[in-house]
Amino acid sequence: MKKLPRPRREAPVARPPKRERTRRQIIEAAIEVMAEQGPAKVAVQEIAARAKVTTGTFYNHFSSKAEIVEAVAGWFSTTMLEGAQEARLALHSGAELMVDGCRRYLRIARESPPTAMLILELTTTSPRMLQAIGRFVLADVRLGVRQKEFTIFSEQAAVDLVHGYIMLAMRHIASRQPPSSYERSVIATILQGLGLPSQRALALADGKAGRGKS
Repeated sequence: MKKLPRPRREAPVARPPKRERTRRQIIEAAIEVMAEQGPAKVAVQEIAARAKVTTGTFYNHFSSKAEIVEAVAGWFSTTMLEGAQEARLALHSGAELMVDGCRRYLRIARESPPTAMLILELTTTSPRMLQAIGRFVLADVRLGVRQKEFTIFSEQAAVDLVHGYIMLAMRHIASRQPPSSYERSVIATILQGLGLPSQRALALADGKAGRGKS
């Protein structure tokens, strides 16, 4: 295990308890196997074998296949949102935050199609993951409305627009690998759907516009 840098003389960072390490090991193995086969087809025995633990050890941590699927969904929700937090602190408009979020999901589809397809399956099987993503989208929509950039008819409809289109675009990118200009078109179209003028939407999709209307 790689040691964390310690600029001052402090007590060493304790390793997670063995049970926690084993649980993480099983989740990581489940992600690999599910990305290869999909959550529906994978067997508990395959996850245990990939994690190099016994089936009994698997059931000491997860009571069923459904529970490990939910754990994987929770892992993706947490790590993806945590990974975005630092970058989001530098963004100040709802439109910029929306672009950042959309771009992150589309990038996964471009760089790791199996991971993207797994995320798509998890969003249909795990309410937890869908709700976590929805909370971030809703916060960005509300900020954009307060800043008078977004004009919407319904918050839920706006969230569904963003979520639905991004999921479809991820599937298209992962399966067909269209030109990179496709991502720009997807993001600009979402922004237009939220009420931005086309020039502003395209500028944001290109990363060339900051806060305020063009």
